[in-house]
Amino acid sequence: MIDIVKVFNDAATDAGYEFAYGRKDIQNYEMSRAVEMSGGETVLLLFPFIEKGVIDNSLVFKWDVSTTLWLGKKFDFDNTSGTYSELDETEKQKYDRRLKDLRDAMAALIKTIFCNEPDLELTNVRIFREINQFDENLDFIVADINFFADDS
Repeated sequence: MIDIVKVFNDAATDAGYEFAYGRKDIQNYEMSRAVEMSGGETVLLLFPFIEKGVIDNSLVFKWDVSTTLWLGKKFDFDNTSGTYSELDETEKQKYDRRLKDLRDAMAALIKTIFCNEPDLELTNVRIFREINQFDENLDFIVADINFFADDS
């Protein structure tokens, strides 16, 4: 089966994003220890998968996979105004400074991954926002995704 974590890690690297994989508490630790966020970097977080076998003739021939992606920033998207995510910002300020551009970047990342990986077939995406997250106080665009992963 395809190494799904590697696919997302490679896509993050190609896009110039920091990357972390695991549960939320592990990612919080990773971001405070190993992920550089002080220069306007973007981070892609990948959460653990839930996999359900799709059966044909008593054999699993593909997996119905669900996971969550978080794409976030601490500083403004263009990193020119010098503002950063903080509790005092309004939702509109967060949208104007980071979330709108992060939403576009998330859509582009999803297209890139699923258009370039023939063994992955995207079946559903739900996008929403998570603001002021983790010890670093980051703003995120979140995508719950479902896809088929070929097991041949």
